[in-house]
Amino acid sequence: MMTKYQLSDRALRCASRVAILLGVIALAANSAQATMVIGDAVKLSTLDRTTESLIVGDKKFDQFAYDFTGDMPPPEGVNVIPIRDDLGNLGLRFQGAFMDYVGTVGGSDALITYRVMVLDPEKSISDAHIQGNPSVGDLAGSIIVDETFLPLGGQGEYSMKIWDEGVGTPQLIDWIYFNEAEPIKVLNVQKDILAFAAEMSVTISFIDQTFSQTPEPGTMILLATAGVTICLTRRWRRRSHS
Repeated sequence: MMTKYQLSDRALRCASRVAILLGVIALAANSAQATMVIGDAVKLSTLDRTTESLIVGDKKFDQFAYDFTGDMPPPEGVNVIPIRDDLGNLGLRFQGAFMDYVGTVGGSDALITYRVMVLDPEKSISDAHIQGNPSVGDLAGSIIVDETFLPLGGQGEYSMKIWDEGVGTPQLIDWIYFNEAEPIKVLNVQKDILAFAAEMSVTISFIDQTFSQTPEPGTMILLATAGVTICLTRRWRRRSHS
């Protein structure tokens, strides 16, 4: 039977091993973040209806298409920039002079479509976020970014929206959570930008789109810690009763 000194010594060694294991896991997570491709802008014209793709961390973006009417910018006037938001979520920024001038019949419209997929087979997309800077001012007019994800298998239609309609408070951010019962590996994104200027030009110069994934690195560390703790507890109980 172990003495209290032997038990203390063993517990200390076990604690050291746990600390080393957690350090390795944390280092791996930090290394993965260090390799994220967050960098220079790519012209949408180089991606539009081509086989080109963008890799941002563990996510791949491809099958880009762009159509526009009225005063919206051509594809060579739109920058696509890999980003990571304040919460560590990865995605893309679409930056350009999306606008409608006064007098344009029927307003102006731009449609950006693309596909996003998770490259890590152990992870899936849990939620999506959108934010931007639609601006109408105090005069009549509107600019709306309406985003849908179609199709989503049997999960139905999901959508997000940001806008400024000149009255009330503009909505500059929106998000959506997906069905956790059916992990999502691939999303088809349709981003429609509709602008109508009544008294002065209306604009939006950037739209940020990011995606969360599950499990997240922090969750993985907690699960590993719990697993090691359970293992050590069982071993201690067996030995303490021997």
